[in-house]
Amino acid sequence: MWIVNCSAKDIECLFINKMCYKAEDKDLALQFQKVATICFQKRVNAKNSWSSKWRKIEKEETLKPERERMEREALRGKWMKMQAEEKLQASKENEKLKSLLKRKPKQREEKFKSL
Repeated sequence: MWIVNCSAKDIECLFINKMCYKAEDKDLALQFQKVATICFQKRVNAKNSWSSKWRKIEKEETLKPERERMEREALRGKWMKMQAEEKLQASKENEKLKSLLKRKPKQREEKFKSL
């Protein structure tokens, strides 16, 4: 059982009421009691999340798939916009070329310089 997952009342009860133990279980019982004391002093329980490096890493790891999904969606949107813009630009260029080809060429007068 993880003692940090106990409620605040449970941890307070463990802090106030010291454990009774057999001689062979002394080390384990004292370790458990130390953890209960630290949890009571630092107000660590199941309802609040304490700040530590491991907690920060844990939060980052749980949020990582969501962040990656959001990035992929953003990139997909950008890529689709870029494709649409390229297509629009290509169609504009084609329209310009069509309009230029539809025009009749200007008749040019040839001017010769006299010698």
